[in-house]
Amino acid sequence: MPITFNQALTAECEFSEWTISNKSRAKLIEVIAYLYLRQEENAQRVIDALEPRRRVSKGRVAENVVRKLTAPRAEDVELLQSGTEAQKEAARKRINTSIIHRDGLLFQHISWIAARLELSDGYMTSPHVRQADKGFDGFIIELDERVCEIKRIVLCEDKASKTPRNLITSSVWPEIRTIRSGDRDDEILADLVTLLRSVPSIDAEEAVDKIFWEGAREFRVAVATGEDQRRAGNFLHIIAGFKTAAGGKLEARTAGVLAFEDVRTGLDLLAGEVAAKVEEIANV
Repeated sequence: MPITFNQALTAECEFSEWTISNKSRAKLIEVIAYLYLRQEENAQRVIDALEPRRRVSKGRVAENVVRKLTAPRAEDVELLQSGTEAQKEAARKRINTSIIHRDGLLFQHISWIAARLELSDGYMTSPHVRQADKGFDGFIIELDERVCEIKRIVLCEDKASKTPRNLITSSVWPEIRTIRSGDRDDEILADLVTLLRSVPSIDAEEAVDKIFWEGAREFRVAVATGEDQRRAGNFLHIIAGFKTAAGGKLEARTAGVLAFEDVRTGLDLLAGEVAAKVEEIANV
């Protein structure tokens, strides 16, 4: 598998540390490239060790994808070197923001692959198209198709950060508490019905009507960060407070951490490799 999972015991959640296998890195890059090109079926075929089907990339999709994988912009780098002090400061801010957005979207794609490997029978929303998109980063359902019932609804939050603990406590835990309070129920329901309509054997409205809302809803938090965030040999401190924020049974809370030597350098290198693969696939 392109990603391996090493489990660790904690009362907070079902936790695993993710590792990108050097042996399967090329496979991971190919899967991510197909996902960016909105060719999810081909991405799944690569995961399943099948030959992808040749498809013509539409319009400027490949060009747009390469742009999203490229940060910072060349014009901002030039301004940072030769602009006025005001231009340099503005360029510096744009460069930082573009890298954060590029890395966040890239990690969402990696997290989608990790979820597909761990929950192979689940139905999943596709990774976002836009950078810094609002809403849930992912949405997974598991079905009991024999009785047209939903067994699990997994809401996913994916974060790529040099200081993830601050982001988790200031953003992710409050978001989960908001969901538990019911303030996002209409958004969850809209995404759920949309996803269910892609399942031919399920009547979406009937399945929704049968849900025990509190019992079916679960949470998954994934983080990409640097090795400098490891404490006492692990990353468990990052997800401290998950149990309090999400409640429920242990198996209703899942978390994973993907560590790079340096998260920005690691994701930048990966983005360049994915962009090259996108160009190869699309022949642009």
